[in-house]
Amino acid sequence: MFIRGIIIACSCGLLFSCVHKNTSEVTEVLRSQLVNDSFFLSGTYYWNFKLMGGVQKSNHSFFRDSIKYSMRGKVYSTDYTMKKLSFDGSQGKWIGEDSKGIVYVLFFKEINGNIVSIYKHKCKSNGLQEAINFDLPLPDATEDHGWNRYSTNEVVREEVLPIHGHYVHNNEKLIISDHEVIMNGKAFTKLSFHKGERRWVGISNKQYLQLFFQSVSHDKGIPLSVHEYTSLESAYKTKYTSVKFDVYDRL
Repeated sequence: MFIRGIIIACSCGLLFSCVHKNTSEVTEVLRSQLVNDSFFLSGTYYWNFKLMGGVQKSNHSFFRDSIKYSMRGKVYSTDYTMKKLSFDGSQGKWIGEDSKGIVYVLFFKEINGNIVSIYKHKCKSNGLQEAINFDLPLPDATEDHGWNRYSTNEVVREEVLPIHGHYVHNNEKLIISDHEVIMNGKAFTKLSFHKGERRWVGISNKQYLQLFFQSVSHDKGIPLSVHEYTSLESAYKTKYTSVKFDVYDRL
């Protein structure tokens, strides 16, 4: 049950105990605010990624009037269909609701042949009105698990941490690579890296290291948040927006 909670929190965006459900009456009242452009995506796009020693298979199947979502894997599985309520082609903004009346808003960008980046928000507090008011996320947004790249190719992709080298902050020394982070001589082996959340998690015996980064464009230093945990759950549940960053200088 614990591992199941991790994947829900980290990959699917489905861990909410109380979610606002839309009604047909509300939809009718708000229908004048909806845009009904023709949706241009079709077929199935996949994001298959490694997590906790297994593979999770996430996919969106696009139709003219709906989107079917599916997640399969030993850690967590689900599927549901969202019926189209609105699509604004100028923003790449799609709004739909599932059979339970739960409303989702999706944005699409970087549509290039067999690739599309998707940002997906589950409307928890105010249903369709929340979706209508929800603006295009920033390119580096980490909320809702950020932007994730889907492809028509089902190949399993392992996201790579875009930071490497030797860094120091005060008396804390880091040697960073994708597969391993060494902190003051203690080596943590990679468990996962999620590009959308900019979260790297590693393990050393029963200790867990969580690393967030703000940017990779700094020549001499980089803002990092580095924390060690005794609980893997804590390493995954802590959010990018709740941590403190310090500038680590490159050695």
